[in-house]
Amino acid sequence: MNTEDIGVEIMETVNNTSDLSGAIKRLESKRRLMEQDLQDQFHEILDGLKPTNILKNTLREVQESSALKHNLLKVALGLGVGYFSRKLVVGKSAGLVKKALGTALQFGITQFIAKKDDSEQPNRSEKKNIFKRILSI
Repeated sequence: MNTEDIGVEIMETVNNTSDLSGAIKRLESKRRLMEQDLQDQFHEILDGLKPTNILKNTLREVQESSALKHNLLKVALGLGVGYFSRKLVVGKSAGLVKKALGTALQFGITQFIAKKDDSEQPNRSEKKNIFKRILSI
């Protein structure tokens, strides 16, 4: 339904009751079509806001975006290396100070590896916050 169709119906003159009843029937059918269209759009939006669909869309974006895959790989690598370096320093049984130093070492190594810049890294303006990507439907 576009505005030109509406304009034509407004310009139509009604001369008798049969023309009036025909115009009313056309407007009622138009209203039903518009209501159905609105309901369909509402159900599409509602379906898009389901957590499973949000997760599917996010995973699809991760698969399609090489920059995002690269960032996730760096974060996972940083977490793994940090965890294993902490396990090497702390061992099985350690005191409070040694555990605190191991945790600090894990945090430092994780941050270092995850934040390390690559020369091939895309522009920062191209990156979006993951929450903005999830909520942009």
